[in-house]
Amino acid sequence: MLKEISATNKGLITGAVMIVMALFFYYVLNLPVNEKDQYALFTVYVAGIIWSLFSYRKAAGDKNFKSYFQTGFKTFIVVTFLMVLYTFIFFKFNTAYRDAGIVENNKLLIQQGNHTAAEIESNANKLKQLFMPVMIGITTFKYLILGALVTAVGAGFLSQKQR
Repeated sequence: MLKEISATNKGLITGAVMIVMALFFYYVLNLPVNEKDQYALFTVYVAGIIWSLFSYRKAAGDKNFKSYFQTGFKTFIVVTFLMVLYTFIFFKFNTAYRDAGIVENNKLLIQQGNHTAAEIESNANKLKQLFMPVMIGITTFKYLILGALVTAVGAGFLSQKQR
């Protein structure tokens, strides 16, 4: 008999699928970072959480909102960790996205005409320092919020007593 996959392992599977998709979109389809491919990644993310919740529903025992939420949490926290790790590694080795943003910002500052070359250079250096923490923060926040929301809604629906 096939052993049931744990919620944590479902998170690992979901996160791995999302990372492979992100790499495929960027390197094969040449889609820009953080564009429409995010919708596909979010769809897989939501599907992974729902997969965990419905699998848990099939398991024996009395279930309440808390137990459903714990199951979904185990899945979405693993996916969030994997996506944050992916974000760090991706942007550590692919600095073109960061550098293009800095060049664009420098052009805007030059157009304003009220910044010295030293100020523009200092601003560019600050942006380089802030880029990674900001990207990791945004990734963490969006996956935690979406995961908690989907899990809470799913747990709410699934924990209602059947009549």
